[in-house]
Amino acid sequence: MKTVFNFIFGRAPGRAGLLGLAAIVVAGGGVARAQHATPLERLAALTDYVAADYAGAVRDGKILVASEYEEQRGLIAEARAVATSLQPLAGHEAGRAALDGDVGKLVADVEAKAAEATVAADCRVVHKRLIDDFGLVLAPLAPPSEARAMALFKSTCAPCHGEDGRAATDKAKTLNPRPVSFLDEERMSRIQPALAFHALTFGIANTAMASFETLPASDRWSLAFYVTSLRHRGRDLAHGERAFTDAHVPLAPTASRLAGLTDAQLADELKTLDAASREDAIAWLRVRASFAQEPGGTFAVARRLLGEVAANANDRPRAKELAVAAYLEGVEPHEASLRARDAAATARIEEAFLQLRRTIAAGNSVDADAVRRDVARATMLLDGAEEHARKDRSVPFFAALAIALREGFEIALLISALLAFVRKSGHPESAPYVHCGWLLALPAGAATWFAVGAALGGARRELTEGVLTLVAASMLLFVSHFVLGKLESKRWLDFLRKKTTESSTRPWPLLLVAFVAAYREAIEIVLFFRALTLDSPGRAAAIAAGCATGCAILAALVFGMQQLGRRLNPRPVMVASGLLLTALAIALVGQGVRALQEGGYVPLTPIGNAAGGLPSLGLYPTLEGLGTQLVVLALVLLPVWLDRRRAEASATPKAA
Repeated sequence: MKTVFNFIFGRAPGRAGLLGLAAIVVAGGGVARAQHATPLERLAALTDYVAADYAGAVRDGKILVASEYEEQRGLIAEARAVATSLQPLAGHEAGRAALDGDVGKLVADVEAKAAEATVAADCRVVHKRLIDDFGLVLAPLAPPSEARAMALFKSTCAPCHGEDGRAATDKAKTLNPRPVSFLDEERMSRIQPALAFHALTFGIANTAMASFETLPASDRWSLAFYVTSLRHRGRDLAHGERAFTDAHVPLAPTASRLAGLTDAQLADELKTLDAASREDAIAWLRVRASFAQEPGGTFAVARRLLGEVAANANDRPRAKELAVAAYLEGVEPHEASLRARDAAATARIEEAFLQLRRTIAAGNSVDADAVRRDVARATMLLDGAEEHARKDRSVPFFAALAIALREGFEIALLISALLAFVRKSGHPESAPYVHCGWLLALPAGAATWFAVGAALGGARRELTEGVLTLVAASMLLFVSHFVLGKLESKRWLDFLRKKTTESSTRPWPLLLVAFVAAYREAIEIVLFFRALTLDSPGRAAAIAAGCATGCAILAALVFGMQQLGRRLNPRPVMVASGLLLTALAIALVGQGVRALQEGGYVPLTPIGNAAGGLPSLGLYPTLEGLGTQLVVLALVLLPVWLDRRRAEASATPKAA
């Protein structure tokens, strides 16, 4: 991958610039003009520069150096112009207006000479918007290698900067401007690995700092992380790891996350620690966590498998297999709490993994970097989700509440429709069989919890869920067909009574429909609650309280629906029941196909650049899903149309 940026601005003589390593290496000069930067990367670099250098221009609402302040104004004006040319990802169109607002606030704050912290926060908001809604990837595509960085530093950097990074070598003394020490606390506290990576990529004009663009991007990232770690080596890393863990800060300790953070930002995240513990924790993040080959955390499995996807990017079948496993084994087990925290972030993660699979399927050996970029984007989104999880301590209660309501309400609607069907047809004696069906699903679900709840995951889960969903949809369509097929007949009620009378001696289909539909939901509930207990150790009471609250709300809703249904006339209830059953069946068909797609059993062909869809209605913008639903809809409407034609034909007098 080639990451370069396109800048035109000079530096005032005698003053160090902070673009990338410019602050570290030179005391004057300029930044080389690179020719292949994308507008997205340019905007990210512009805001990074402003965040790093604004403190040298303004302090306490006063201009320190007029030329520096004018340069900052020029940079944000360019940033605003660049922002207008960007196009958001499909499904993230709202990000266009949001980015304009974010950049507008940055411009207003710089014009108002706001505090350094305010401007830096504005820049971080813009950066996050670019990641979430525009697909920015400025992170290593594979874990940095400390061993490789040390070897490269010794052969390419040490002659000027010294093996210890102090820049006290004989060669350094002959250079003008002089290289700056990597151990300079004030300057290095404002340099993140991403800025170091940019400087290594295109060098620094008018200095001895040459471009290292010929090095692979992985080597440049390794060097970037290494030079930002030098001043921290020698501290108590074991104590730093313990201090970081005990601080419970909402920060994912991964290379992809740490790439965009300065030491000053890390110190702010760890402000609850005492000074010594804070420095040790930052040292651990820079020296150990940044180079970890298999970062831990909630999504450790997903990260490990994504790393294998990147390593096997040239092997399409293997990369696809690993990409499917990364989502199913590493992300979906945590879906319950993840969706409860941030449904939008969950959708972004799912779409990122699906995009990864599409890139793999459409690519070849020369597209390996495109696969790795998609891997990096998915990893960055996982970092954000993990940090959100650390912030929100109320998630277990609300996640349990959401699970109980969402899954329970779906089955309640279905059972209510079935009960209305049998009662309004004149045979309420069949209702116990419906109740028997869903009640039998309860012990079956409990058995699933104890027997296979922990093991039924990944592709097996998707296959089970997909098959059960499609079976339930087929049964619902069978039941609802008789209602919709006779809506235009004057004898529709007599017909339904006749059919129900025939089935009253054989009520097992009703029992089976209720059981299969309820058991499908039971499996989802089991897996969701297992994931929730896994993600929330020691929070069993909150989970139980959320589940109980959800069940109580659900019971009240079901009772209200039942009372309302008993007071209505048979015909509208039957019509509504039939339509509801059919709508649920079509939604289940979409969800069933989606489950099989996520498990890799059914191809996934997106329609245009569409993204997102309406998951609650089973609507996903894929050819296979929507195509299947359209076929089912046609099969439902065709009998209705044929019945109407026959009724019209029989009502027309024959010519004499």
